[in-house]
Amino acid sequence: MLAAIGEHCGIEPEQSTGGGTSDGRFIAPLGAEVVELGPVNATIHKVDECVAMEELLMLARLYRVILSKLLD
Repeated sequence: MLAAIGEHCGIEPEQSTGGGTSDGRFIAPLGAEVVELGPVNATIHKVDECVAMEELLMLARLYRVILSKLLD
């Protein structure tokens, strides 16, 4: 999964469930593998929340790549 993110997004993903909105922080301590993906969003949970269309398109492409790798 890390390679897919790096390849399609051009970034090295941070392996953490410490984010304030991460539900994975409750699941990871139980030993489950957690993958959380989403767009960068400076306005999340605020009035007039918005996300760049390119971020959503990139996320959709990334979901397809990851699902394809999981199903191989």
